[in-house]
Amino acid sequence: MGGRNLAATLCSVLLGGCAGAQYLLPEITAAEIDRAALTVAGDTSSLPTFHRTGAEYGRLVDTVSNRLRLGVPALCRHAKLATCFFDVSYVADDTVNAYAAGSNEIVIYRGILRYLETEDEVAAVIAHEIGHHLARHVEEQQRNAALGGLVAAILTGGLMAGTGYQAPPNDPYAGQQVVRDAAQLGAGIGAISFSKEQEREADLLAAYLLARSGYDLRRAGHAFTVLAKMSGKTRSTIFDTHPAGPERIAAWEKAVAEVEASRDLLPKAE
Repeated sequence: MGGRNLAATLCSVLLGGCAGAQYLLPEITAAEIDRAALTVAGDTSSLPTFHRTGAEYGRLVDTVSNRLRLGVPALCRHAKLATCFFDVSYVADDTVNAYAAGSNEIVIYRGILRYLETEDEVAAVIAHEIGHHLARHVEEQQRNAALGGLVAAILTGGLMAGTGYQAPPNDPYAGQQVVRDAAQLGAGIGAISFSKEQEREADLLAAYLLARSGYDLRRAGHAFTVLAKMSGKTRSTIFDTHPAGPERIAAWEKAVAEVEASRDLLPKAE
């Protein structure tokens, strides 16, 4: 089965069978996305950077992490999490990235911190990764990857049997390798299923966490404007792992409005 056909089939299976967002996501319109696009328009080739020493970066991450830990318990109870501790690690590397992994791990790189000016902006990035844990996205991604690998292997094996595939005489294990390659591709596709929705959900939960931790949501949101300018994308596709910048900014503005109108500072369940 060709990679394109396999990908299309897997997306149909996975997107039809896996759970979506746990919380109600604010709706955004095309007009709101177009307005948000003006925020990231223009020359984005020379974004400002803000130099700090390694010790200063480490202290900044610790300060933000400790402050967010004070605001997160109510959200953990709301999400019915058994554990409400998040281990935030700073990595002195210029990779522009931050990610959530394992049951409570968060990693943030110097590369992304160099583009964030205020504590509020740094808090937005870390709170977003905590949001992934609050919504159990890591576990969902692992389940989707396993399902994607299994479905791909079954589809490929069935196609090979149906077409009478025979391994070449000099490579009797070639068929097994084809199935393994398909399973790997399927696992990769499974891992990104619903990822844009997950990213929006993590942003929404981040907004509630930031508010509970006393951060300025509008100043914090500038972090997403910076990331949008860095990506340069104006529209996302099914295979993207993040919403395009304008979509994310428009959704963030809606999330901020929702949080500011909330009485209990808790997201609404789907």
